[in-house]
Amino acid sequence: MRKQALIFDHDGTLVDSIDAVVFCTNQIIKEAGYAVAEPAEIRHGMAYATLERFTYHTGEKDPDVLKKMSRDFYVCMNEQGAGMVSLYPGIKKALDRLARDGFSIGLLTNNQGIFTRRVAAQLKYSYDMEIILGEDNVPAPKPDPRGLLQACAGLGAVPENCWYIGDGKPDFEVARNAGLKSALVTWGAHPKEELLKLGADRYFDTAPSMADFFTSPTIPS
Repeated sequence: MRKQALIFDHDGTLVDSIDAVVFCTNQIIKEAGYAVAEPAEIRHGMAYATLERFTYHTGEKDPDVLKKMSRDFYVCMNEQGAGMVSLYPGIKKALDRLARDGFSIGLLTNNQGIFTRRVAAQLKYSYDMEIILGEDNVPAPKPDPRGLLQACAGLGAVPENCWYIGDGKPDFEVARNAGLKSALVTWGAHPKEELLKLGADRYFDTAPSMADFFTSPTIPS
């Protein structure tokens, strides 16, 4: 039975944004008086929502300070980071193929919605997306299921007929919490061996193999 809808994570799944995130994260935490973080630590921190990520890197607990750091981070990302973001190999062709095959395609990210939509337009894959939701467009960030359920509803699909495709533990958890099937890609921010321990419904090593799976006439229900 063909799936009605495919909902994707953004960073680490569709786009490689690590250089932008490292640059802007370190700029903001340095301006706030904290020591800069190693790229590997920032990569690990990308599993968290933005406020939680700055707590992870700095230990800061004051919500007003964290909100300012998050706002400043997205100013940096929009002004300087957007030009550092690129699609992973084969993603554009895979999304085009899935859209042509009749899937409703959406995007849910813990990144800022405005920034994500800007990048989607800049990298010319926004027209494949029927809905793009960021952390500022949903009640709570992943792994809270409400944003993913909102995305399903926006695509006119019920959760059991949707897949969520991401690259990390929060993506697996939000799919499970919302009642969707989960797929994890192994080209993102997190090691494959770490992902395999989660027990997702499907794993993909390349974008073409992902498109092959979902467009196969024998895809399992």
